[in-house]
Amino acid sequence: MNVVVATDGSRAAVERARTMVDTAYPANRQSQTLAEGRKQSGAELEGFQQLAKVVILATFPIAGCSLAVSVAAALGERKRPFSLLRLSGVSLAMLRRVVLLESAVPLLAVSALAIGTGLLAADLFLRSQLQYTLHSLGTGYYLVVAGGLAGALAVIAATLPLLRRITGPETARNE
Repeated sequence: MNVVVATDGSRAAVERARTMVDTAYPANRQSQTLAEGRKQSGAELEGFQQLAKVVILATFPIAGCSLAVSVAAALGERKRPFSLLRLSGVSLAMLRRVVLLESAVPLLAVSALAIGTGLLAADLFLRSQLQYTLHSLGTGYYLVVAGGLAGALAVIAATLPLLRRITGPETARNE
């Protein structure tokens, strides 16, 4: 419930109105002026923004490590087939493109889906809990996302030298 009391704006009048409202309508929190309400709301929004940044920045290293393990495991599982392909004349560059495509395309597709889902969840939260609408995102958001994707692609690229080592002729040998 909101109670609006008009005053002349002086500190004494505001405090008299605050005391009168708090006495007439006891609540868990003290009554506040519009300026105090805006300041508290702004601080709350800033806290939510900080939480979102921490979640985004904590997610990227975890995802990068998971991605590196996944790519290395996929290479290890196909060590012999890749060695046979190299022996049959397929270039190492072609095998690298295959590994990049099979890793990067799902990464980018899932990232797009995650970004869309995250924005939808943020919009629904803001509308239902804070009665705000989601505004256009700042440059910082796009830089963080682009940096995270670039980092994930760099992790994939860092596993590519492993391809040369595991696809030598000795791997294709039958014993």
